Amino acid sequence: MPYIKFTTTKTLTLNQEQSLKNSAGQLISILPNKKEENLMIHIEDNQVMYFKGKELDCMKIECQWFHHVDLEYQQEFVKKLMADVEKITKVPVSNQYLTIEEYDHWGKNGELA
Repeated sequence: MPYIKFTTTKTLTLNQEQSLKNSAGQLISILPNKKEENLMIHIEDNQVMYFKGKELDCMKIECQWFHHVDLEYQQEFVKKLMADVEKITKVPVSNQYLTIEEYDHWGKNGELA
């Protein structure tokens, strides 16, 4: 199950939240064996965050998934997701950070996978 968390200083409209969800849902399939129907998304807007020592519009994107994904797929996913975030929220790619965590074990349906 992939998980993506968006945290931003901006106050997002419902339309922007839906657009982030839709974009992430479409783009997750770039990664082998990852599907939108297994994707969990968490969006936190209107957060107090400082970037470059200032109160700037910024976004932190945290991605977590089960098993290793080759870098070529990750690079394509990151590039497209960050570009979509800029289009949707107007937070420049230069003011976004994205992290990826990959797990060997993941609990699902009451069991450890």
